[in-house]
Amino acid sequence: MKMRISAWSIQNPIPVVLLFIAILVSGLLAYRAMPIKLFPDVSFPAVQVSVALPSAAATEVETQVTRVVEDGLSNVAGVKHVISTVTQGMSSTVVEFEIGQNPQRAIDEVRSAVDRVRANLPSSVEPPIVERVDFDAMPLLTYAVAADKMDDVELNWFIEDTVARQLVSLKGVGQVTRVGGVGRDVTVTLDPARMQALGLTAVTINDALRAHNLDASGGRAEIGSQEQQVRVLAAPATVQSLGDLVIATRDGRHLRLSDVATVASGASDRRGFAVLNGEPVVGFQVMKTKAASDVSVEEAVGAAVAKLSQEHPHVSFKLVTSGAKNTRESFDATVHTLLEGMLLAAVVVFMFLRDWRATVIAAVAMPISLIPTFAVIHALGYTLNMLSLLALTLVIGVLVDDAIVEVENIQKRVQAGASPWRAAMEGADAIGLAVVATTLSIAVVFLPVAFMGGNAGPYFREFGVTVAVSVLFSLLVARMLSPLMCAYLLKPSTRPEVHKPFTGWYRTVLEWALAHRWWSMSAGVAIFVGSLVLASWLPTGFSPTGNSGTVQISVQGAPGATTQDMRTSMVELTRQLRAEADVKDVFVNVGSSLRDGDPRKGTAIVQLHEKRSMNTRAFQDHIRPVLMSVPDVRLSYTASEGGGTQNIQVILGGHNGAVLAKTAGEVERQMRALPMLKNVHQVAPLPGPELVIRLKPDEAARLGVTPDVVAQIARMTSVGDLDATASKFNTGRQRLAVRVRLPQTALQDVGSIGALRVPTADGGNVPLSAVADLSFQVGDSHIDRFDRERRITLEAEIAGASFGEADAAIKELPILKKLPEGVTRPLYGDAESMNELFASFGVAILVGVGLILGVLILLFRSFVKPVIILAALPLSLAGAFLALLLVGANSTYRC
Repeated sequence: MKMRISAWSIQNPIPVVLLFIAILVSGLLAYRAMPIKLFPDVSFPAVQVSVALPSAAATEVETQVTRVVEDGLSNVAGVKHVISTVTQGMSSTVVEFEIGQNPQRAIDEVRSAVDRVRANLPSSVEPPIVERVDFDAMPLLTYAVAADKMDDVELNWFIEDTVARQLVSLKGVGQVTRVGGVGRDVTVTLDPARMQALGLTAVTINDALRAHNLDASGGRAEIGSQEQQVRVLAAPATVQSLGDLVIATRDGRHLRLSDVATVASGASDRRGFAVLNGEPVVGFQVMKTKAASDVSVEEAVGAAVAKLSQEHPHVSFKLVTSGAKNTRESFDATVHTLLEGMLLAAVVVFMFLRDWRATVIAAVAMPISLIPTFAVIHALGYTLNMLSLLALTLVIGVLVDDAIVEVENIQKRVQAGASPWRAAMEGADAIGLAVVATTLSIAVVFLPVAFMGGNAGPYFREFGVTVAVSVLFSLLVARMLSPLMCAYLLKPSTRPEVHKPFTGWYRTVLEWALAHRWWSMSAGVAIFVGSLVLASWLPTGFSPTGNSGTVQISVQGAPGATTQDMRTSMVELTRQLRAEADVKDVFVNVGSSLRDGDPRKGTAIVQLHEKRSMNTRAFQDHIRPVLMSVPDVRLSYTASEGGGTQNIQVILGGHNGAVLAKTAGEVERQMRALPMLKNVHQVAPLPGPELVIRLKPDEAARLGVTPDVVAQIARMTSVGDLDATASKFNTGRQRLAVRVRLPQTALQDVGSIGALRVPTADGGNVPLSAVADLSFQVGDSHIDRFDRERRITLEAEIAGASFGEADAAIKELPILKKLPEGVTRPLYGDAESMNELFASFGVAILVGVGLILGVLILLFRSFVKPVIILAALPLSLAGAFLALLLVGANSTYRC
């Protein structure tokens, strides 16, 4: 079988040269246009349903909202997992679909399911929010902002009005969110004594504000032959004039709001804070759009922040974390490795060919094969990421192989005395079958990798396709350009070389192997068996740890801890961390800017110096005693991309909460005994204190007092009305909520709360204590659910072992071997993904080998020769496993 394409290329050089110029230019243009990211763009079909029941306890939200939503989602097809998180006043349910489901169809089906159960939800819930979960919508950049001439409220508004407005207009910026700080409200602080004397309740005041503090449309009228818009204006122009609002009392009298309350504009309730190196700051985080380049967004935001800093010299901006840093460093390292690989390949080629012209022809094949690949993968929507560039780095040797075979076969004929033209015409066609067989075999072995299943499968799509495309371009170069360059660039040999006899130690070993076939076969089998033994010694893991110089610490406060308690603990943590010589900055973000946010949960980010005495993993081991010494908080490392932490989780599920909690406690105790696990703990916070108001059925029924009314009174006087229904005050640039509430001093004991006035059915009011009993109890502040049952997650840091070793040790725990009835251990997270990945890789390898066999059979028109060629494949495993053991690497998905 002769491939005449090489002869045609030699005879028609101009079309060939123009072809490669065109694909090179297109490849260079595509390279410049492709965004740079850390990982490929992967879309997982997942939908989140968020339902707010403001100020409700977690157990009430679970019963009244979460279970109703989960039951409604039970009939949606293609669901893999349903994961719910229940906190005070909020239910968040994430529906994970099987890979391959249409994301838009998934959103539509979930929205329809939620609409069907909407009538079964409490009337006080806010409208459910159904949205697609974008796993890429993580903060790319985090900045800390400080200003000596601004208080927290002013700095907060500066970030929202000035900083965010300018940054979201940048190309690639999707969202800017505030971290820490405090918003602004109009607070109406009631006088309890005056309210009681006049027979007024907080609900009466709030209803009056909603009714009279309003600007509304009155339609339109035709006056003087012109159409006029009719507006009804009743909203006060200033906060002070809001106190002049007239309120009617029960006995028919009228009084002003200022007679029973103090009206002021200022900071809303502080539910969180941000601190940089011990100093209070307000931060903001920048999220990019899905298609944007990490590096481009970082550069654009950095330039915009620098401009803002010049325009506002009294405001300081400091970059705390940058997800683009790891992306940029990985990209630069991969490109350098790519260039080094090309250079070393050219050197090796020269060592064997010993002719600079032949070396140049073979070396040129590498960039000419690589650059057009960018045009194809860009057209497919791929990006410049770690896996696509890793694919190009991997195939450097493969790309030059085809050219070497062509050039060496042609040069051998030139050295024998043939002209370069004749040698190229004969040598290229003579070797064509071998080149095509080699290239197609490599292409088909990598293509199945692009179609692996599981959560990790989509990440390898770009890897497999990039390898296959670049290898096919190398075939095009080897069959068209390399023979052409040999025909026109090689010089005729002035002294034809005589063929040297095949002698030496290799021939001796080869002759012995052929003479002792059974011994040779036995050696091959022994090597294969030995490779399997090596594989059993190799630790397994899902992803290797890095050394990015960033340590993320999860912060969980004690039950009932206040914002001030958390601030005290974080000051102590910052002080101890700043005492370490390797620490550059410590940024702490605790709580939330939301009114119902948890002020006891946060994150501490520790940035290490570029030049440090230990790597990230060693530093984490070094400061572990520091984390254990900070009082009143639970601190644990959070697994982050490029960080040194590797965590493992054990999930337990069941419907019986008491049995589940008891089992989780025993699992936690047994996990603490494993030496490779550190800081074993339950992820969910401990139960916290609750003030419970229980209605007296007889008294409440006689007076016409309902639970909704009592809940409204309690909520109104403690935190104010709901955001959706609260009266609003318009400042011109801000629309502030008007909060009606009692002073904090009036809510510091049970007696004061029991004295709250509750309206009755006959228009009067009675003390809360007359219709309800008040008591204290312990209740869950955070509830996790997995596939419609309660879930408890235990987490531990892995020290001195791989993920696979730790997982195997946990599986051997006696309690997990025989779980109590009704308690299960579902696989989720890294454990589930690792099992899916290894199974998918096994299938991909088998499919790849089968495709190689099919290609070789078609090309050689024989079954014997392909089997002989593939017999060498099992022996290659020994080298791979031995190399992994020597460098101490895990058998992870990146290996």
